[in-house]
Amino acid sequence: MQYDKKHDLLISAIDYLKVQYAMGQSPCLALVISRHYRLLAESSVESSNKTNYVNQASSWFGCYLKKAKPLSEAEMHIYSGVYGA
Repeated sequence: MQYDKKHDLLISAIDYLKVQYAMGQSPCLALVISRHYRLLAESSVESSNKTNYVNQASSWFGCYLKKAKPLSEAEMHIYSGVYGA
């Protein structure tokens, strides 16, 4: 798949996910939107676009953090064992 097709596909996916997020404000959707912007930033060659995509990714990750349920102490212990942190 060419760069333009990947770029257009990611932009379309982001637009769709933003509409879905506006309806329900799911933290998971905010995280996916953030990841899609990060993918755009990684594949962008123009620095102004890259900066914009990084800023958008950071903003959406902030939305995710605000809406995400904090982990309980037991959950943090489980995940630290799984991921070796």
